[in-house]
Amino acid sequence: MRSKEKGLTLQGSQADAKTYALKLLSFRSRSRKELQYRLKKKGFSTEQIDVTILFLERAGLINDENLAAELLRYSSERKSLGAKGIKAFLVKRGIDKELIHKALTAHTQDIEEESAKRFVEKKLKTLRNYPEEVIKRRLLGMLQRRGFSTEVIRKVMHLSL
Repeated sequence: MRSKEKGLTLQGSQADAKTYALKLLSFRSRSRKELQYRLKKKGFSTEQIDVTILFLERAGLINDENLAAELLRYSSERKSLGAKGIKAFLVKRGIDKELIHKALTAHTQDIEEESAKRFVEKKLKTLRNYPEEVIKRRLLGMLQRRGFSTEVIRKVMHLSL
């Protein structure tokens, strides 16, 4: 394997696998599964990938448990996702199902309601010129697509409108 990527020449050695993995981690935190996928896609052997992943885990650069907690907080606060939306987001980022379940146990209904309230308040500013029925319908759809439970949606819609 030999490829050139923005000044980085890869020849398929173990050092190249580590260099590429470190480059990926310099952009953002990644899960073990994401790194394995990207290294495999780049053409590194299974042995090189395993050694690289082990090296990064021992160095503390890959920690799926911490990443799951970080992504849970991000998806709840910044992306305004409900429990189902958070679960889908974590699966997409390559987090193991057991870690997702463990992370979501800390995600209480109160946290989910607060996230939904913030989202609705933000959206009401842009929807204020529409008739009330249109506002309700659009908010309901937006909250459902973001993965909020029916109970949380009902509660938030009742409080906000």
